[in-house]
Amino acid sequence: MKFSVIVPIYNVEKYVRKCIESILNQTYRDFEVILVDDGSPDQCPQICDEYAQKDKRIKV
Repeated sequence: MKFSVIVPIYNVEKYVRKCIESILNQTYRDFEVILVDDGSPDQCPQICDEYAQKDKRIKV
C-alpha cells in the first residue's frame, strides 16, 4: 500500500535536509514525499528541487 508524506516547509533551511533524509531512510519504500514550500526566502526551494531530481518519490 502506497502512502504520502506531506512536509510543509517555510524558512527551515537548517533542518530540511535532515528531515528529507530521515523520511527517505525508512525501511518501507512504497511512499511518496510531497514537499510544500510556502515561498521560503532561504534556500529551501532549491534544496527541495535538488532532492526531487534525485528521487522520483519526491514531488515539490
